[in-house]
Amino acid sequence: MPMKRTALSLILLILSAQAESQRGEPSLFLEYERELKKTNETQKVDENPFIKTTPPLVNAKPIPLSEPILKSVAHITPVLRNDKVETDSIGQDAKPFLVIPKPAPITSKEVCQEKTVQAEEPKSKTQKIVHNIRNIKDKLLARAKEFLGTPYGFGSRDGERTDCSGFTQQVYRQFGVSLPRSVAEQAQLGEEVSMDDLQIGDLLFYHTYKSDPSHVAIYAGDGQIIHASYINKKVQFDSIDKAYYKQHFMYAKRIALNDPDYDK
Repeated sequence: MPMKRTALSLILLILSAQAESQRGEPSLFLEYERELKKTNETQKVDENPFIKTTPPLVNAKPIPLSEPILKSVAHITPVLRNDKVETDSIGQDAKPFLVIPKPAPITSKEVCQEKTVQAEEPKSKTQKIVHNIRNIKDKLLARAKEFLGTPYGFGSRDGERTDCSGFTQQVYRQFGVSLPRSVAEQAQLGEEVSMDDLQIGDLLFYHTYKSDPSHVAIYAGDGQIIHASYINKKVQFDSIDKAYYKQHFMYAKRIALNDPDYDK
């Protein structure tokens, strides 16, 4: 009896399992189809990643075919291309560009010609006037030194002998200045200068045997004069601070000079 019950229970269990299996087969099949559909949709999306799906418009009003889609089109200004401009056509009427001509370079030959023309310009009287006063003063002193030791001779102008006014007359003659013969007449020329402003070439006047100017000397710089001395009977240097010349000094004059070597 117990064995019959056990066999019956086993049979019922088998039958129940078969029925349950028959009921579950459709559910498993449906699940498989759903998973397969999802997989196919995912693959399609991966193959076209730039395709964006948009939901359909709800209650969208269709556009009638009889009406034009674009009622008005705005005027579009054409964009000019930045084409390369031909340099050969610049300045023509067809292409009126601004042209600024560049000056031609100056060659060394032209510079030399210009300098040559300037060098050949004639010298004016203004150019002949001495600009370097120190240079002309040194030349005058050099000329005066050429007479050192020349014997004293009253009224002599031949160069072998000379007196004080003849000495100054011969020295200044080389520099374009014609001095009168006598000391008194020479003393009336030029511009008077003070002892503190003496320059080489200035004439110093003294009174010796009369109250008027009777002796003349040329200032040689460094407190010295060069003159034809009546006492020592020759052309020589003396100091302006020597007692005799300090006592008989009257005034000094400055005379404008011309450079004799300027035109050479």
